[in-house]
Amino acid sequence: MLLEFKIKNFRSIKDWQSFSMLGESKVKELENSLIDHNGYKVLSSAIIYGRNASGKSNLLKAFKMIQYMVIFSDDFKVDDKIDYYEPYKLDKNFRNEPVEFLIDFIGKDGIRYEYGLGYSSEEIVYENLRFYPKSQPAWLFRREKGEKIKYGESLTGNKKNIEELLYKNQLFLSKIGTEKNKQLAIPYSFFSKYLYVSDVHDTSYDNVLIQLFTNKMGKDNIPFFKENINKLMCVADTGIQSINIEESEINLDGLPKEMTDEDKNELRERYKYKIRTLHREFENGKEIGNIEFHLGDESTGTLKLLAVGGLILEALADGQTLVIDELDKSLHPKLTRMLIRIFRSPKLNPKNAQLIFATHDVSLLDNELFRRDQVWFAEKEFEGNSHYYSISDIPGVRGNVPYEKWYMTGRFGATPVINEHELDFHY
Repeated sequence: MLLEFKIKNFRSIKDWQSFSMLGESKVKELENSLIDHNGYKVLSSAIIYGRNASGKSNLLKAFKMIQYMVIFSDDFKVDDKIDYYEPYKLDKNFRNEPVEFLIDFIGKDGIRYEYGLGYSSEEIVYENLRFYPKSQPAWLFRREKGEKIKYGESLTGNKKNIEELLYKNQLFLSKIGTEKNKQLAIPYSFFSKYLYVSDVHDTSYDNVLIQLFTNKMGKDNIPFFKENINKLMCVADTGIQSINIEESEINLDGLPKEMTDEDKNELRERYKYKIRTLHREFENGKEIGNIEFHLGDESTGTLKLLAVGGLILEALADGQTLVIDELDKSLHPKLTRMLIRIFRSPKLNPKNAQLIFATHDVSLLDNELFRRDQVWFAEKEFEGNSHYYSISDIPGVRGNVPYEKWYMTGRFGATPVINEHELDFHY
């Protein structure tokens, strides 16, 4: 469960910026949007607005980047460049400085962790992890460029062997994916299993997600997943009565001869399950049964709901923090509202999953849907750097103000300045 994320010198983010999922004590409205977890009041969802190129997507990409570094840096070869080193480029003093992240979260053991790192194009500049086993912080490890890793008294088990195998461009925590250490497995799993970032929003990506969830339904990998996706599609008024999973044999004869049998079998396994949707069939105005549709017969909105709905159901099943760019794309606003409300329902969200998403849909700016500390804005400064703030950070704004109206009239900031009178096309 995410508590707070801080970023410095990444893409359009110059100085330290903070995005918090901790409920503000001064905000009293919509207390059912809070998750009470071991004394922490944590927000179940948050929404991010801002004009184009304000830094909304860069905030989400920062989530993706820290996750990528933790999961995959152990695969970096000796002296490999860190390709995803993307510092702030509009200030000469920052172009060669490290990208820095600090993330504060609660692991599945119920303990709070703080993990920080900084890296350049060539190496890890620093990395540290501390936790709060008894409400007081204690270091698990601290690492500085050019020095031996310092271990806290609380960290036992295999660590020296891991350090000896560590290249300068690899994270110590990343090694836990292949080297055993029970104490570090929990914070590692936050990135590998309990944080999911979807920052791509095109049809091809949706199709990949749908096939992924189709395979999981076909193999019964997630208990009740098929049952729940059926309920979601029916409640959403898509016209679908039920979803069936069909196993089909794939003809591999037309594949290149150069492909190995292993590659062919992998392809067969990946695409052997197909979704078929059932709709009501009528004759002379009377319902006579059901007719089966292929996915290609369904609308763009239905396909989007299948993809996003699958992500949400998986997040709810595991208690993930789900980060999505443009959750509402191709979805009706009423449907998006329903998906948001799921996360604040103890019955539907018993494992305390969280939803964070960016959008341009101002109809979701509603004080009956979000608290002031749930609504965030990305704003770009004169120098081109992004900063982030919530409605609760703006002095004098009460919880009953009309969010949408105030935002569209510029009272919250983060809206584009459009000078139509300067348009002068030539033909």
